[in-house]
Amino acid sequence: MQDPIHDLYENHVYPAMSHPLSDPAVSAVAARMGGLKTPHPAKARVLEIGCCSGHNLIPLAMRWPESEFIGIDLAETSIKEAGARAAAAGVSNVRFEVADLRDYQPAGPFDFIIAHGFFSWVPDKVKAALLVFCRKNLSPSGIATISFNLECGWAARFPVIQKVRAIQQARGGDVLSALEILRFVTEPDSSEIAVIDDMLAKGAAILAFDDFGPVNDPWPLDRFAQAATNAGLRWLGESDPAENIPSVLSDEVVEELAEAIKDPLAFQMAADAAAGRTFRSGVLCRNDAPLEEPIGLGMVLDFSVRSGREPKDADALEIRRAIASFATACVPLREVMEILPERDLREFTCLVFDGMMNGWILPRIEPVKYDPEPAAFPRLNAFRLLCAHEGLPLVDAWHKPCLFPEKHYAVLAAMDGTRSLAELAAFSKKHCRELAFEPWLRHLAGRGMFF
Repeated sequence: MQDPIHDLYENHVYPAMSHPLSDPAVSAVAARMGGLKTPHPAKARVLEIGCCSGHNLIPLAMRWPESEFIGIDLAETSIKEAGARAAAAGVSNVRFEVADLRDYQPAGPFDFIIAHGFFSWVPDKVKAALLVFCRKNLSPSGIATISFNLECGWAARFPVIQKVRAIQQARGGDVLSALEILRFVTEPDSSEIAVIDDMLAKGAAILAFDDFGPVNDPWPLDRFAQAATNAGLRWLGESDPAENIPSVLSDEVVEELAEAIKDPLAFQMAADAAAGRTFRSGVLCRNDAPLEEPIGLGMVLDFSVRSGREPKDADALEIRRAIASFATACVPLREVMEILPERDLREFTCLVFDGMMNGWILPRIEPVKYDPEPAAFPRLNAFRLLCAHEGLPLVDAWHKPCLFPEKHYAVLAAMDGTRSLAELAAFSKKHCRELAFEPWLRHLAGRGMFF
């Protein structure tokens, strides 16, 4: 029997990218804020389900060489690419296997399971199998980071998808051409314009797997939460703590919803609907996991932090500025405390917790420190250099992918540590004359591309 999902992934290349919300350095913080102390990802077993060509997993394996990483996928082509890239980059603590989740029997439990861009794109039986698999194969304090599409946000997208398919049926052509036609005939003040523009920005490669995939099944949050509970899992929160309540909502809207809706789950669903939220990335654990008391100073001081958006409160602003003084580093909170005026520890803990929940503090489970200025002989690591040669996104120090214009890749591929700054500037001028080389190079260094 033909499997349209398997055929799509086997015969078309899913764009290579990393997924910052799946980074264990981030999700481990979310788990601890939910009361669970996970194993440290530096010495852990990590599994990615639906790993595609390994672009998400290989940089994590390079970051933590003492951990074991496994990626599984149904698509043999993608698994071969992933294995070849890991070998070419000299990454030996990751392996990739062709496997069906429903039949896969790993040797031992995992501390971190990642399933990004998987749940909403498979039939219900596979969804249920994923949740059961996580319950069965998580270590006692392990977590699963599972992303899924939300029904409330996708309700506005499905009418556009239907119209695009109708245009294709009537006129032929590809998805992007049909989207361009639809945009031309849609009234400028229509709410569908923003949806169409978002789809056009994604591009054909992603749309084939995403909006126009063989299966596209968004769920409401309560249905997902109930399915997780039925499988023996517990919801701990969003992998980005600042998105438990959508950050796009104003304080006034959040306060109005909180006043009107007292049930926590119903409140979150109302907030999702008010924001038109399309996507969640949840952290789950076993229902028998050893949860601790609510977050306190001792736990907060274990985190490393960097600055996010600017808060309104004066005390919060002082803390945020102290954190920003360490930029671009992500430093242990204890180091931040050393440069702040002495204050009540309980008050400080509450402010820091508020900062992490509202996005003006960005926490991680470990520090990240690197020189924000380029070295005398700039050198990309082995995987980034490989991606530069293949024209793929480079993953920065924060696990964010960065795709470059085609001509920039020749300059990136020259950053193997053998050329000086002056030689690279001359190379850039010859091969990519329009590139403002010096500020561009500082931008790369500031994102930790040479870290």
